[in-house]
Amino acid sequence: MAILAGKVALVTGAGKGMGKSIAQLFAAEGASVVVAARKFDAAQAVADGLPGNALAVALDVSKADQWQAAVAAVEAKYGRLDVLVNNAGVSEAGSTETGSEESFRRQIEVNVMGPYYGYRACLPLMRKSGDNCSIVNIGSAFSVRVVPGFAAYGASKAATNAMMQTFALELAMAGDPIRINTIHPGGTETEMLEEAYAETGLPRDEAVAMFLKIHPNGKMGKPEQVAQAALFLASDMSSHTIGAQIPVDGGSTIRP
Repeated sequence: MAILAGKVALVTGAGKGMGKSIAQLFAAEGASVVVAARKFDAAQAVADGLPGNALAVALDVSKADQWQAAVAAVEAKYGRLDVLVNNAGVSEAGSTETGSEESFRRQIEVNVMGPYYGYRACLPLMRKSGDNCSIVNIGSAFSVRVVPGFAAYGASKAATNAMMQTFALELAMAGDPIRINTIHPGGTETEMLEEAYAETGLPRDEAVAMFLKIHPNGKMGKPEQVAQAALFLASDMSSHTIGAQIPVDGGSTIRP
């Protein structure tokens, strides 16, 4: 039997990169997938390529009202929600001393407020949906081991880690069947990584070499590797896993 058969999963930032890979793997494992992206056309393109009963929704995760609309669409179509993957995020490199306040605020709004709004919007429907619901957060190795030039990104992801672990503890202590866990990817071969290379201001080969240095295994990750960890946390295989922080980072969080 497919690992996620009968489950409904909402994946944010699923129009490309890690979110797209997660949506594809979840659908292949039997889930009805809600593909959420800021641009509806991108979400629809991914949903059209999935097997099963997929739904595309437009969702800017930094907008609380859009979360409410997305959850209403999920409830109208499926009547339930078993899995939420908070994948949508932004990373903008730059000096905190000279960088724009707007950039810092944008990363907080998307990377912290987005999961916060999502938790509040999805919780009521998830509570009605079953005994083993799961929230999977896509964090970052940069929140565990800092990297020069990514203070705002690292700070936003670290804040979300603390917030979500608190929510996980509160739910567990209340006997709530919803579990919350986090994956910490390292550098992963996505459009966001290419943007990060460019934002360093270095020639691409030098930027790649700089990122490779923080991965002890000398490799960048692949979106599919993050998706496999998300599949475990979304499934009943991790029914006793609560508040975990799982690195998928080539060893970057334990580097000397």
